[in-house]
Amino acid sequence: MDEREAVQDPGNLSETAEECALEPDATSYSRLVRSVLIFVVAGVLLYGVATLASDYSAIMASLLRFPPSVLALVIGLVLAGWLLRGWRFHYYLCRSGESVPFGYSVQAFLAGFALTGTPGKVGEAVKGVFLKRDYRVPVTKVVGLLVIERLMDLWGVLLLGAFSLLLFKGWERLFLICASAVIVGGFCLCLERVYRPVLEKLARIYFLSWICKRLLGVLLAGRELMTPRIFITGLVFSTVAWGMESVSLFLIMDALHLPSTFLQSNFVYCFSTIVGALSMLPGGIGGTEAGMMGLMAFMGISYTDGLPAVILIRLCTLWLAVIVGVAFMVLLLAKPRKG
Repeated sequence: MDEREAVQDPGNLSETAEECALEPDATSYSRLVRSVLIFVVAGVLLYGVATLASDYSAIMASLLRFPPSVLALVIGLVLAGWLLRGWRFHYYLCRSGESVPFGYSVQAFLAGFALTGTPGKVGEAVKGVFLKRDYRVPVTKVVGLLVIERLMDLWGVLLLGAFSLLLFKGWERLFLICASAVIVGGFCLCLERVYRPVLEKLARIYFLSWICKRLLGVLLAGRELMTPRIFITGLVFSTVAWGMESVSLFLIMDALHLPSTFLQSNFVYCFSTIVGALSMLPGGIGGTEAGMMGLMAFMGISYTDGLPAVILIRLCTLWLAVIVGVAFMVLLLAKPRKG
């Protein structure tokens, strides 16, 4: 084992605490249920207050009149986007030298959605526990892949949003500031010559050794996927996947007869998604909704008219993701351990 491999998998990551914590037992299920319930309660309170602050009856009437056929199409587009991102995760695993079946990769990817309601969606790293348990994939490597996933998600959304930027005069500077933060994050990941010596020196300090070695392993795992070919492939799939959710918002706004072109709704979705991600709030909840409502107000859409669209797109993207994630996590927790 060379130096890099030793850093990426210090101590071979033998039975980690995270892995043991997610063995299929009653404690694991109770922790999962507790985490999801806390997030759901927060969401109910947020949307409840937002609805009561407006015309409750008008909002409920808009939601109840929403065409089921459009709702089915929106959910179909969202699910297709998730499958594309699941394929991207499998592609990253393969490029990292891991041999994991495609079906299992997608299941682990979707299981991570159960904890998408965590700051920066870091809870999605839980998929690394299952991959470690069943296919001996180092947890640090999966966390490194998660870093790349987040960057690719944001870059894909930025690319989509750039097509509509000129339609929102006065918002360009804020959009470019957010874009700069994302680009700088990706650039810093490539500066191995800077962070590697620093972390290796800090790792010699006893109480910093564990965290520094694993942090370096995460960064190096992500750095290996920053080659031009892998970067472009990931960006294409990210852009298409998130574009499906952007189209979904347009379909919702159109069905609610809100004045919006596709390019306008595209910017509303992309910009608010970036705001939610950079806010580091659990699931972007609060930040994403505020971004959408602010941009809709800029377009001349009233709070009462715009809120149903915001609620529907978030139900189909965020809250449906949590439900799907819980289902797949329970499925993987119930599976017998391989090997």
